[in-house]
Amino acid sequence: MYLAVILSSLVLVAGTVAVRRAAPRNRRAAAPTHDVWELAFLAGGPGRVVDTAISVMHEDGRLAVGGPGVVTVRQHTARHAVETAVLDAVARTPGGELSALRGAAMRSAAVQGIGDRLAARGLMRHPRRGRGWRVLARFQIAGCVALLFFAFAQTFAETPDDDGRGVRVFVAVVPGLVAGIAVAAVCKSALGRRVTGAGTSALKSARAANGTGSVAGALPAVGMAVALGGAALIADEALREQLAEAQRTMAVASGSSPAIDSSGSGSCGGGLPGDGSGASWCGSSDGGSSSGCGSSSCGGGSSCGGGSSCGGSSCGGSGGGGGCSSS
Repeated sequence: MYLAVILSSLVLVAGTVAVRRAAPRNRRAAAPTHDVWELAFLAGGPGRVVDTAISVMHEDGRLAVGGPGVVTVRQHTARHAVETAVLDAVARTPGGELSALRGAAMRSAAVQGIGDRLAARGLMRHPRRGRGWRVLARFQIAGCVALLFFAFAQTFAETPDDDGRGVRVFVAVVPGLVAGIAVAAVCKSALGRRVTGAGTSALKSARAANGTGSVAGALPAVGMAVALGGAALIADEALREQLAEAQRTMAVASGSSPAIDSSGSGSCGGGLPGDGSGASWCGSSDGGSSSGCGSSSCGGGSSCGGGSSCGGSSCGGSGGGGGCSSS
């Protein structure tokens, strides 16, 4: 048993290190970003991007968000592809339910494409990277837990003639199995972190530059605040509460932690009937956060993820809709 756990742990650690150190093979690797939508994705994943768009469109009167979580369009005007995705999601969502249209917009090509561009530049790791190692980490955790329960059960099944052998076996295997669980859990957490060191540096630079107005993609103050800090920073109490409720609804529907989803990680939600989109950046444990949501998911800049961030990411937790990616 000890040999199996040690070998599995060594292989898992080696794979995790390889994935974490792998660099994108293109000339734009680790290229910084000053685009506010990319920064929102870094800070909290697809959810943070959509929350940013909704807050901006609500602020300037193009959208109305009322209770109980119903969105209506007042002006069919979009200034960015993400805003177009939000308007399309509203049109396709029966009753304008905020959580449903938020999930649909998170899965849109406009939002998912942001994550792909960041991954291509080395600011994030694509959800497909390390998927097999995450499966191995989960398998090791499940196997060690099962063996612990089996050994524990054997201590009650022994007879007086066994002379305490079951107890001795249980005591002997506990250290190795607990160590195996710990190693796998650490590796699984490390593999779930999407924001790279370069992405973390980009976020820090953007937060420092925000006061000078040098972040591109001119948005109202509320948009910049949500992009970098999460929906919890929205001054409008009604909108803030509606977004928080939508995040909780999506977290419950996906079976993830509400705290994680509030930072933007977690699932993109159930979406719309018949929506067959395959969103690779949705459903993650960290989706855009450096700390694992969840993260809060703040993408490396703060925790969750991804604000997490757990994204928060939202990570999490400043309440922005954080990152989503498959775990």
